[in-house]
Amino acid sequence: MEEPEQNTQNKHTALTIWGVCVALLLGPSLLVWIVRGAAYAMQCQPGPELCHGMMLGAGLRDALTRAWGVSTNTLFLIALSVVATLAAFAARRPLLGTLSLLLLPILALVLPMIAVLTARYGDCAVNNDGIGNCTLWGAQMGMSFHTAAGVPDIIYGLMPFSFSLTLMLGLLGWFFTRPRPRRPVPHLSAQMRHFEEE
Repeated sequence: MEEPEQNTQNKHTALTIWGVCVALLLGPSLLVWIVRGAAYAMQCQPGPELCHGMMLGAGLRDALTRAWGVSTNTLFLIALSVVATLAAFAARRPLLGTLSLLLLPILALVLPMIAVLTARYGDCAVNNDGIGNCTLWGAQMGMSFHTAAGVPDIIYGLMPFSFSLTLMLGLLGWFFTRPRPRRPVPHLSAQMRHFEEE
């Protein structure tokens, strides 16, 4: 009776680890979208003016800085994605583990980039060279906007490695987490018949 309870507790612990990894990877990106969603809700068009008297651009800049700190560090990004994948495998969720390694690095990069693209306007320069400074909702965005221009290059460099690692760990995860068939226990009468024949 203790073994099923132990298995349930192990699965719960593994899913908790998976959730922490996902929160660390996607939390800053979701924070960016909370600020961007607030601007949408208040119907503030992208521009240098304050958003209904609030310097909303400073909040977006700080959130983007945190998001880029996580997503542009490829070693940290891949390491946390692998930990999330292994935790999902430990919880006997091979599909969740495979999708975690495939999608988490992409989402951590793409979500802030889309937020920047939707907040750009005519006089707002965003480029790989970091030339120009965009002022959005009363705050200068600096490199928090320019970093978005280099995201496609990071994705193109990351994807071959990520796809091959996903394929390898996905196959291993499926192999180790698939249910093993139980050997049938011989019936008592069959055992008795076997002894009688001997």
